[in-house]
Amino acid sequence: MLVSMVLLQSSVWAGLTTLYVSPEGKDQWSGRSADPKQNEGPLATLDAARLKVRQLKAADPEGSFEVQFRGGVYPLRETVVFGAEDSGRKDAPVIYKAYPGEKPVFNGGVEIRNWKQCKKDPAGTPQEARGKLWVAEIPEMPGEWYIRTLYDGETLLKRAVSGKLYHDESDKNRANDYNMQGKKIVKELKYEGDPVKPFERYVKYKGDDIRAWDNLYDIEILLKDRPWLKNMIPLASVDEKKKMVTMAADPTYQPVRPHLAYWIGNAIDYLDEPGEWVVNTKEGRIYMWPKKDPADMNIIAPFLQEFIRVEGREDGPFAKHICFEGLTFTYGLRDTLLESDKGLQHDWEMYDKGNAVIRFRFAEECKFNSNVIKNSSGTGIRLDLHCQRNEVSSNLLEYLGGCGIVLSGYGPGTKDVNKNNIVHDNYIHHMGEVLKHSAAIFIAQSGHNEITHNTIHDLPYNGIVVSGCRPDEFYLSQRIPFRRAWVSTIRFEECEPYILKGLKSDRKISLSHFLPLLHARENHIAMNDISRTLLELHDGNAIYFSGMGENNLVERNYLHKNYDTAGTLRLDDNPSYTIIRENVITEAQQGFGLKDRAEVSNNFVFTETFLRGRSTPGWLGGTKKVIPKGNIFMPPASSKSSNGLYLTDSRATNKPFYENLPLMENSIYFTNNKSECYVPKAALGSDLFTGQQVKAGKNGIKLLYADPMFDEEAMKKNIYRFKKGSPAIALGIKPIDLSQVGSSLTRK
Repeated sequence: MLVSMVLLQSSVWAGLTTLYVSPEGKDQWSGRSADPKQNEGPLATLDAARLKVRQLKAADPEGSFEVQFRGGVYPLRETVVFGAEDSGRKDAPVIYKAYPGEKPVFNGGVEIRNWKQCKKDPAGTPQEARGKLWVAEIPEMPGEWYIRTLYDGETLLKRAVSGKLYHDESDKNRANDYNMQGKKIVKELKYEGDPVKPFERYVKYKGDDIRAWDNLYDIEILLKDRPWLKNMIPLASVDEKKKMVTMAADPTYQPVRPHLAYWIGNAIDYLDEPGEWVVNTKEGRIYMWPKKDPADMNIIAPFLQEFIRVEGREDGPFAKHICFEGLTFTYGLRDTLLESDKGLQHDWEMYDKGNAVIRFRFAEECKFNSNVIKNSSGTGIRLDLHCQRNEVSSNLLEYLGGCGIVLSGYGPGTKDVNKNNIVHDNYIHHMGEVLKHSAAIFIAQSGHNEITHNTIHDLPYNGIVVSGCRPDEFYLSQRIPFRRAWVSTIRFEECEPYILKGLKSDRKISLSHFLPLLHARENHIAMNDISRTLLELHDGNAIYFSGMGENNLVERNYLHKNYDTAGTLRLDDNPSYTIIRENVITEAQQGFGLKDRAEVSNNFVFTETFLRGRSTPGWLGGTKKVIPKGNIFMPPASSKSSNGLYLTDSRATNKPFYENLPLMENSIYFTNNKSECYVPKAALGSDLFTGQQVKAGKNGIKLLYADPMFDEEAMKKNIYRFKKGSPAIALGIKPIDLSQVGSSLTRK
């Protein structure tokens, strides 16, 4: 038997063909040699390697193939598309990897050269910048190219943006304004009836804040009409007489709050600080007020948005067993809202759009491991539509303009084919550098995935999002002619029976009517280290759920330094039953933000307010009546909040939590804070629900007021265990070992 295994292994290795690619190679060569020789040697490009492998596979279907890339820079100007014909086998995947010890870099940017001082300032140049501008010609490139970002080496340069601008006072709520949140619209619109008027895309401006620039599509309006979103939309037209500007695409929400500011980006009129730049595509020029001599800078404009797409056919055959290892990707083009776009929740990401550096679509059992995506303006990695059993692991994603990793299945309907993928051991930081509402990991209509051991930090908004369609969006599908966020993705023929059933219900906005259509279910989110979220936007969370399917499991995550959240771990509108256990939340104001059904057990919450939620008794656990148990709540002694033991829901003001939350077992509350709102009106050793003295392990206890006696030395190593004699042990509360939480990449 051993001899047979050795012979089998030898035959597999004997069938391995290795090809080489080098910046010094030529696509006319065979690729069989790692170094150039006389008229022979490595290939020069990724696409040539793909085609060569396809050719060799056709001649040797049982062979194994590996492509190794020598160190150096590989400029990319077109997306390299791998199809089903490029697939490997389970026992012989096709692997594209770095040559041992070398660093191949795929570059989607174009160097901007030949900077010259402006002899004449362009019209509109502010007084501060006059005589200080430099100019360069935009290189000739195939197709339309709108430059939205620039880099100096690895540094994102600041594009000129106005200060706060305000709407004209006449720009108020408009008739038939249905461009608001669906949960508000559904109260006004019946399911049947004529479609409402399309959204209006205009803003009335003041004075000379906006003018009819000759390069309008280069100019963007930046709208922050909601605390959880920042739209960036190109301009389409300007009527200077009416002082009205029209956008080239719908905003997520119509800007109808004149007291809120907006901004204008990329207009020469607002280039008023050193380090800023603008582009004028019509002139073919870039203008900059540099902080130093441009000759000492390495100025790169991202050109290519999608570097690699692995894409089979929609219903098969799928692209399979294609792997990428040890490669670096940089300078991807930023996404721009288009009229044809379809959006996911709140337009935090787009549906089935090629806006990521790496994209898998109709792909199975592919791997993207130990790679780097950095200094890129869009999203890092997407797994779209049919994607199953793919693995994204041990990658470094840093300084990206959009999301880090997106798993996005089909829009709401019966088709459930984005699932069983692995996102493991990735180090993701400084996402949303341009599109501020971007998450590190965004899961939409995708389930049964393993999201484990990732380290996430420094985000303007959410850490991990698990999202599906809310009930109100289904009922709008017949009345709203186009609504980018979710409504546009609904597969109506598949959903109509569920919609009609819901309409007959007394509670038509109950998520239960639509659960078979919501596929972001049974995701396992564990051992992730998430910190420093919500650095710029508001009403967000380290881990966020809304409108998703049932039985998502969130366990043993370390959530710390997440301030200004609406609950560090949150179930927002229309969540379904979720299991939340053995998580540690610390260095934050809010612990949980829960609007519905959850099993909450054995969590340790060291925050000023442990719970932000509704005050109706019995809501926690929802229809499954799961009683929270084994939780420890320890507000820090340094807390300045006046909430203390109270819920932060407005209906619960000045009511102790135990008047609103009668469901709890075997839990502990303790703090060294001396403020009145933190000190219970009961003695140590008592059950805070009865005020009576109790003994852990002998009496039935709901919430014990006692020191859990954590081992403080072990806590320094992220091990949350108890000293001998701790009441937590007697109550059956388990220690939580987070010493190996997060990505191994942060420990190297």
